[in-house]
Amino acid sequence: MRADRAKQLLKNGVYRAIGETVSGAGALDREAERTLRVLMYHKVNDLRPNPTTVPTAIFAEQMAFLGELGYTPVSLDLVRAHYLEGTPLPQGAVLITFDDGYRDNLLNALPVLQRHGYPAVIFVPIGFLDGNRPLPHEEALRALGVHNETISWDELAELEAGGIRVESHGIGHRPVSELEPAEATREIALSKLRLEERLGRTVDAYAFVKGSLADYRPEHVSIVQQAGYTLGFTSVSGANGPSTHRYRLRRYNVEPYPRRTFELVLSGACDLISVKDTVPGTYARRAFNKVLGTATG
Repeated sequence: MRADRAKQLLKNGVYRAIGETVSGAGALDREAERTLRVLMYHKVNDLRPNPTTVPTAIFAEQMAFLGELGYTPVSLDLVRAHYLEGTPLPQGAVLITFDDGYRDNLLNALPVLQRHGYPAVIFVPIGFLDGNRPLPHEEALRALGVHNETISWDELAELEAGGIRVESHGIGHRPVSELEPAEATREIALSKLRLEERLGRTVDAYAFVKGSLADYRPEHVSIVQQAGYTLGFTSVSGANGPSTHRYRLRRYNVEPYPRRTFELVLSGACDLISVKDTVPGTYARRAFNKVLGTATG
């Protein structure tokens, strides 16, 4: 897993170099189109080796940085009101999200969020809320003795009581672009119904699995809308503005960035890196990860 560490250092260097260049050139002049940043986390723990993880202490630092940098974490309800009713967002609005339903979000991330009074959203694949079956991309880690447990159905209420809102990430953690139409519809619609039965409220948001432009198509956006969701989230890097399609909201995938890199990413100085989320960019990135042995699923 030393390749993962090397890749992380390389990514931090690339993001820093791009960000400093763009920032130094004074190219950040579209703040009116950057009214909402959405942060995407996965695991928050200190297990090693463990790709897509932000260590607990670094997560705590990043949450503290948000306030210091002048950003304001907001709730999903406010984001929904902004895109449906035109309700203004506060300056520097940030929505904090977690994908995949890891139990460490409850154990490690929630206490940090509560100290700051920050709301958040967790997107859960409901097929992994029962039993001890690992997510597909966790199977190799499980074989190495690294256990990243997912939350249970019974823990959903605890998350919500603590301020982390539960929304849908499908059923089997499979990109809808890889599924037949009927199966994709089932992933999107049935997960919403099951969660609503359990939570006793409307589920408003769906996050596309993997979420690059290669992982969903326009017809899947239509299915999300027809299923009754009011918001859809991708993993395409970048900020959102008032005119952003509300079923294609962009998110910044957050990693163990040093403070300056974190600042540059949020400022938009690293947005050029979103080429990795295009269809060609996605396939090139996955081929590169396969060569390095750092694919995360």
